[in-house]
Amino acid sequence: MAGMMYAKTHPDVVQVVVRNLGLLENRAFSTTEASRVFANFGRTMSDYFWLGGQSREAGYALAEVEADLANFQKLCSGSTGAILATGHYGLFEFGALVLGHLGYPISIVTHAEPTRSLSQWRADYRARWGAATIELGTDAFSSLRAVEAIEAGRLTAMLVDRPTSGRSLLAPLKGGTASFSMSPALLSWMTGCKVVPVTVRRLPTGRYAIRSGEAVQADRSQPRDIAIRECSLHMAQALVGDFQRDPLQWYHFEPLTTGR
Repeated sequence: MAGMMYAKTHPDVVQVVVRNLGLLENRAFSTTEASRVFANFGRTMSDYFWLGGQSREAGYALAEVEADLANFQKLCSGSTGAILATGHYGLFEFGALVLGHLGYPISIVTHAEPTRSLSQWRADYRARWGAATIELGTDAFSSLRAVEAIEAGRLTAMLVDRPTSGRSLLAPLKGGTASFSMSPALLSWMTGCKVVPVTVRRLPTGRYAIRSGEAVQADRSQPRDIAIRECSLHMAQALVGDFQRDPLQWYHFEPLTTGR
């Protein structure tokens, strides 16, 4: 209900979503379809806050894991962890929370929230599921916390489809392009870790399907910039393919780049 009310009172944002969906799928979307993005987002946020008041066991009942958990165990078994690259799609934090609940060492890389109290609330929320928070600051060395987590053998989750700082890549969509962060590929180059695309999609049943794609890695035998770009492109293409499984669950409310 709240999502639909927002859509009705913010027609300009609805038009941004109409245009973004058209670029993702290269077809015309109606305002009715775009409004469903806001309705889906509202349901997802409702589930997120509901989970905050439930036991981990009750919350885990919402998970339908399509990912190969043995693969995550393998990623955690060496001296170096891995990056889980995801986007603003479905209940994107739920995958990391589920893995933390199952005992996988996992950290979530995030920017600071608008207030210190909200940042602390979200960190406590994740910690209750067994997921640590790495809060990036404005200093040049704050990203070293992510490096330390990876080198400690932890899975490290990062949102990559709304880069606000650092290097980014324009990845192809069916009707245009979208910016994706190149930070996971840079960290892969620095640490030798793998990058695993992961998405969490809301199903008609109300449960959430957690899906992982093929791991990629920055090839150190290539020149650094080429290796980082190719790794970033493979990561982005895998995520875009998942977004296209249900475009109305991609929560991108800012204009996308249109060039090819």
